[in-house]
Amino acid sequence: MKTTGRTPVAGGPGFALLGPLEVRDELGRLVPVSAPKQRGVLAALLVDAGTVVSADRLADLLWDGSPPPSARKTLENYVSRLRRLLEPSSAGRIVTRSPGYLLEPRDTADIDLVAQAALTARAQDAAARSDWVHAAADARDALALWRGDPFCDVPVERLRREQAPHLAEAQLRLRELALTAQVMTGDHHGAVTGLRRLVEETRIREHPWEMLILALYRCGRKAEAFDAYRAVGRVLRDELGVGPGRGLQRLHRIMLADDQPAPPSALDPADLEGAHRTAAPVAAVVRRRVLDEHPARPVRATVGTPQEAPFRPPAVVHQSLALRYRNLPAPRAATDPDPSRALRLLSEWNGADLPLSAICAMLRRPRGLVRRDLGALVDQQLAESPTPDRYRLPTTVRVFGRTLAGDGNDDIAPGLALRRLVGWYLRTAVGAANLIHPHGRRPAAYPASDECPPDIFGSYRQASVWLTTEHPNLMTAVRAAASAGEHALAWRLAAALTGYFHVSKRWADWITCAQIGLASARHLNDRLGESTLLMSAGLAYEDLRMSGRSLDMFEQALAMGQVTADQWSEAVNLLCIAHVHGADRTMVHHQGALRIFGEVGNLWGFALTQLELGRAHRRLGDLDQAITCHRSGADILAELGDDWGLGLAQLGLAEDHLARGDHAQAAAVCRQTLALSREIRDRHTTARALAFLGESYLRAADQTAARRSWAEALRIFEDLADPRATQLRVSIATLDAVTALAS
Repeated sequence: MKTTGRTPVAGGPGFALLGPLEVRDELGRLVPVSAPKQRGVLAALLVDAGTVVSADRLADLLWDGSPPPSARKTLENYVSRLRRLLEPSSAGRIVTRSPGYLLEPRDTADIDLVAQAALTARAQDAAARSDWVHAAADARDALALWRGDPFCDVPVERLRREQAPHLAEAQLRLRELALTAQVMTGDHHGAVTGLRRLVEETRIREHPWEMLILALYRCGRKAEAFDAYRAVGRVLRDELGVGPGRGLQRLHRIMLADDQPAPPSALDPADLEGAHRTAAPVAAVVRRRVLDEHPARPVRATVGTPQEAPFRPPAVVHQSLALRYRNLPAPRAATDPDPSRALRLLSEWNGADLPLSAICAMLRRPRGLVRRDLGALVDQQLAESPTPDRYRLPTTVRVFGRTLAGDGNDDIAPGLALRRLVGWYLRTAVGAANLIHPHGRRPAAYPASDECPPDIFGSYRQASVWLTTEHPNLMTAVRAAASAGEHALAWRLAAALTGYFHVSKRWADWITCAQIGLASARHLNDRLGESTLLMSAGLAYEDLRMSGRSLDMFEQALAMGQVTADQWSEAVNLLCIAHVHGADRTMVHHQGALRIFGEVGNLWGFALTQLELGRAHRRLGDLDQAITCHRSGADILAELGDDWGLGLAQLGLAEDHLARGDHAQAAAVCRQTLALSREIRDRHTTARALAFLGESYLRAADQTAARRSWAEALRIFEDLADPRATQLRVSIATLDAVTALAS
């Protein structure tokens, strides 16, 4: 959670670690600590403020377990310089005390870590007393102390490894507490956005989901509340193999009874820790009454989730739905609308709203008839159309639809409609991927139906917009196919999305999708699918700089490609392995890939190999050869019309020119790359080009322009959760410190 920073103690000096390291004097002015090792010493002393930190411990931290013989003398110099910086500010003093040093702040509240812990404890105590007003205020104040990633500009990797995980967990719990208090004080609308973000980040933590569902329900957004309950059920089953806990079940039963949830004061504080109470007796009574009045028919299995408990809508709701269902027009001929059939089939879908063309594929009916089917459902308030030509069934209608018996035709056999839908998404995704990542190999899609052709895109932008819009449904479709045993569909759709993920950089979903597809391919013993998904996962891990895991994936995929004589797979995996290895070890891999791509006549692969060769030559110091390789690759990619690949080639050229000291030429190439990447909406390449442009400005002594470019790049990297954000924050903090010293 990004929050506005503030001085820990208004109007006084302070030490701040919850973000870039800062020291402020009593007037709130920054006291620059620009030397990296000095920042490391100060951070280590602040973490244990008021306690002696041994010189051996400090040396071990600063030199990551391998201090040089001169470490103790060098450490004394760092401490001496820090003392000179701190004394004028009166923020605190460093005392020499055997066996090391002690930092004595003027006031422990001047350290944001300490202040945050105190505020959090107060907020938790207030929550335990159900004093949600004070809990909300203290939690907000504690969160306001966070200004970014702790230790982001402290070059002491071991300290970061030790402290960052538990600080991240503390911030997560604090956000959870603040949002809970917001809901409990009645600000349901204001809490929804933050809760949605929190459940996306935590996924398997049940309490944020419970608060989101409660907030939505109290806002009157009951359909969204039911959708959220189903979503957490899928997440828990898919990732942990368990169903929702007691607290979620209790809330679900209350919603099914259309009852109002207990007021904030009636909620047990134990609920906030996950020790939820059992369901209230009234919920069981309501459920028994509903089932007695309306015995449930067998509920049809739904692709995408395991069999759900056969809850029915509350009696009054069920009666209203049944009446509206009976009022739907009945078809007299095959060419007439059949909204009843549409409702029964659409009730199998657990995802977000669907585009009209997808529903046509699911129902296997012409567009005009389907529009009339849906129009009749909307008229009877059995379907919703949030935007033109997109439709969904409310949750209660979906549950009702699954209790309806069909007419016995094979056309409505359980699972058939969703099989058609997933197949349509596969064919359309392959077409979109061929535009945004045009020369990668795609697995063969299932044959298209003449009645339900896939959507066709005329440009990169159209394909990119479709993939972004349908992202939630595409993820649901992959899970749905795997859950239903449609493993060929599951791995093909997961593989077809690799190019999109490579461009969009949605790493968490990328890895999840690849893992689901890989499991399906292995279930079928399909080696092409297994190799393709191993490479996909490897690319995601390599992007995240998890070199060990990515290399393992690539080597497995390479071995499989060699066994099956799959030359394309072998060549691409050689390139991927070369990218992970150091430059001096990769030339053999590059040459092997070049040979294979040359033999099969794959110009796109040849071009990518040129880019990797250029990168290797730059690492080895041969900049002229690096530029030659990158230009060669860029020329081929431009001729092929691969704008995404061309952007990568230009980024390589920009790095080459920066390494050679040609800052003006590097800036010119970065601007060309920006124009291209913005045109095709490739945000990741845009951010990288901005980062290189900032570097070229800095080397040309234009610090203002450098900071502006870096700040824009940082916003994109943070939004994408890219690991490059951390290094960029360090660069910006260092630049700010240098600027402050100069002024």
